[in-house]
Order: sequence, then C-alpha cells, then structure tokens
Amino acid sequence: MALTYPLSRTNLMDILPIGEQSHNLPDSMELNRTGAGEQLAADLGDRLWQGKFTLGRLMRTEAGRPEVLIDLLRQAGRSFLVYDTRRSAPLLYPIGTILGASTPTIHTLSGDPRELRITGLPASYVLSPGDYLSFTYGSSPLRYALHRVVATTTAVAGLTPLFEVTPHIRSGAVTGAAVTLLKAHCKAVILAGSAEPGVGRRTITEGISFGYVQSLR
Repeated sequence: MALTYPLSRTNLMDILPIGEQSHNLPDSMELNRTGAGEQLAADLGDRLWQGKFTLGRLMRTEAGRPEVLIDLLRQAGRSFLVYDTRRSAPLLYPIGTILGASTPTIHTLSGDPRELRITGLPASYVLSPGDYLSFTYGSSPLRYALHRVVATTTAVAGLTPLFEVTPHIRSGAVTGAAVTLLKAHCKAVILAGSAEPGVGRRTITEGISFGYVQSLR
C-alpha cells in the first residue's frame, strides 16, 4: 500500500538510524542600526523549526530503506512528522510510562499568545524547561504546533497553571485539543538541495544526511 503524507513517526523518524541531529528555532527578524547606533529589530514572519539529520554508519543491508524513504521525500508536497530525538520525552519522565492512560488537552488559552494551561495530566506532573509539547489546529490543511516549555510548571489535580511556551501560539489553536508530550512533533519538509547520499566503502555507507524545515501548509 502506498504511503501517505505527512509520513508518520513510525514510518520515518522511529526507524531512521540517526547518528546526529540538530533541531532549533532560528530567528526571523531584520535588524537596522540608526546613525546613533540604536539597533532596530522587526519580525519578518513566523519562526519555524529547522534542523538536520546525519545517519550513522550503515551496512549494505541497512542502507536501502532509509535511502528510499529520503528519496520519496525529495518531491514537492511530501512531508513528514519530525521530533527532537535528543528530548523525545519530558525531562523528568524519560520513559514516559507515568502518563499511562492520561489524555492531556488544552484547558485554557490566555489572551497572551505565549501562555496556555493543560489539563488531564497525572497528579503533580512536572513540565521542565525545554520540554516539548505539540498539538494540531486548523483544517485544510491540518497544522502541527510544536512548542517548548519556558519554566518549571507543576500540575495540581491534573491541571497546570498558565505557563509560557516558545514560539508564540499561532491563531487557530483551540481549547480541548489533544496535547502530545512524548515525541512531540511538527510537520516538516526536506530543504531543497540539502540531501546528501553519503559515501560507500564496499559494504559500508556513511554520511547520509538532509536538512529540514517546519511546514505550516
């Protein structure tokens, strides 16, 4: 059966033999300096997650699957769900089993687009600075929001206080949306021209890599 897009985590991220990953939120602003030396900054648009994967050393029997998946994604309109493998679970719960059957959702969206509250967490659940969370919003297309927690936040009876995330929460997010804390992800596409096929030496291939950027389409 043909694959559908965005490729799910189990169809790409969970099976890629990743050796190295960068994952960051670059700035999107313009700086100008006045004659008096004052720095003037202006936002140019949405800040989008970007990163790069470099696969580990692969045997001939291992290289075929990741190579063909990357080739599939090197076409317009083909996307995948990506998460930061360095922080795939909340800091204090690296296995993630504490969530059990809990179903976290957005409880409150503040008038400040930096803040939200989450409900449906285990009692006294702690979110640490740098933890990721994601949720979907909108339709046609369905969009994937990915955020990081700014400060330590503890749930009381499963409900957090308002807490800050980065980047800002975009218009279209709604209360009641399911929140993902394990392998929190966004939709991304391969950066054109970034894919490297790697170098083969007899039965070994190494250096396969590609860059990616978040897609809101």
